[in-house]
Amino acid sequence: GCGAAGDIFTFLMKTEGLNFIEARDILAARAGIKIERKGNNLKKEKSLYEILEIAANFFKANLFGVQGAAARAYIQRRNLDKSDCEKFSLGYSLNSWDSLINFLRKAGVKDNQLLNSGLALASSRGLYDRFRGRIIFPVKDVAGRVIAFGGRLIDGEGAKYINSPESDIYSKRKNLYLLNEAKKFIREKDRAILVEGYMDAVRLHKTGFPEAVASLGTSLTTEQAELLSRFSSRCYICYDSDEAGQNAILRGMYILQENGIEVRVVKIPDGKDPDEFLSSNPAGEFEKALENSTPLVLHQIKSLEKMPRKAAVKELFENLSRLNIADVLPYRSKISEFSLIPPTEIEKFLSKPNSKFLIQNSKLESSSEFSTRIFNPNSALDLAFCAMLFYYPECRLTVTPDEALELLADPLAKETAFLILSDNPSDLYSRWLSSGDTEKISLITRGLAFSRTLDGASINDKWKSLFSLIKSRFNSRSIAEIKQKLILGTATNEDLLLLQKLQCEKIIQK
Repeated sequence: GCGAAGDIFTFLMKTEGLNFIEARDILAARAGIKIERKGNNLKKEKSLYEILEIAANFFKANLFGVQGAAARAYIQRRNLDKSDCEKFSLGYSLNSWDSLINFLRKAGVKDNQLLNSGLALASSRGLYDRFRGRIIFPVKDVAGRVIAFGGRLIDGEGAKYINSPESDIYSKRKNLYLLNEAKKFIREKDRAILVEGYMDAVRLHKTGFPEAVASLGTSLTTEQAELLSRFSSRCYICYDSDEAGQNAILRGMYILQENGIEVRVVKIPDGKDPDEFLSSNPAGEFEKALENSTPLVLHQIKSLEKMPRKAAVKELFENLSRLNIADVLPYRSKISEFSLIPPTEIEKFLSKPNSKFLIQNSKLESSSEFSTRIFNPNSALDLAFCAMLFYYPECRLTVTPDEALELLADPLAKETAFLILSDNPSDLYSRWLSSGDTEKISLITRGLAFSRTLDGASINDKWKSLFSLIKSRFNSRSIAEIKQKLILGTATNEDLLLLQKLQCEKIIQK
């Protein structure tokens, strides 16, 4: 009845992550029913599915046939066996110009269909096979139907990989390699592992990570994000790309996060890709890499450290503004340290008008310039003191403006600390930006870097350590000044009492 059919539809759509059209087509195919529409689009799509399935079987037969010896040897070198080839429907395209074309023609496939399927290319001499002398990776849609192929060259010259072009049934923007196999495990483990290459995905499945999928040679898209979000809200991204491609990769990661998927970035030891790493390391080591993965926001902050600060802050906030504020606030302190915006003001600066203000008025220097400046240890203490006052309200509660003026030695640090203790740090920062007063911003940035080297596990411990060092320096300086007065004969009774007190404190500190 209609009720039972509706239940089956709902079951397929829910458990298999299919949309209505996909679920309908599968049920129709199982029942041997041909669905007809006005026009010939569906007929063309169905014929393409059939053509590609025939081609996939042809490639599979080649791999295990007489002419597949070289391909089988290559697969063996890649530590794959026959069961792997069966599981992932791997095949081999003969090193011939027209073996597949001739086979498909005998099966009743017309030349225009060969071209539409992407399996053939046209030349002045006629059609010829797109894939020649390659290991074949069939690409299947979420319903498990072959929709395209990837081909890996096993020897000779030519592109390492070639892929099917887009067609009436295939768009690389809307699919992920091995998702048809992985979807069940992604749901069970509540995570997807996203890699770049066919072999990376195959290797992960083979070594105990069947929740792996691969993007299809394109930057991540909204369609792929929506596809993944059907099965899980977590994705571990394991890409191995050069710096030139990092911006596009980051944009793709933010697309995933925009669509409700928590993104974590995996760094594989020794810069290897997943296939290389798992071919020589136990699966447990890869699991450790997953456990040590970095949240997207922190990953981008790390990747921006070598950029000029103005450009880096601009790029960071452009991406952060795309996210739900709830995805940003857990990393507020790290964003604050990087951008020099007080933690309490991060939410305000994520709005577009404020981001533009920040970008246009900021004259911040590059982090490399900060790190290469030379300053003596005494100045470093003063700079760290200012930075901790600026960032942490609990530190501001322990010292008065007058005490800061007395304890600090660096004139600019004195002025900066006094202002921080006398005003709201976020208001100060806005005024410094608008007036172009980057000297104090630079001071705080350098001080923050030094504060991280202080002893102590917590902010409170680091502050106590820093305050003790500055106090000790102040006492040593005061003792030296009083001793100089004694030499000159200008010391007062108050000076002598203070000297005695300071020397006792110094002994206690030691």
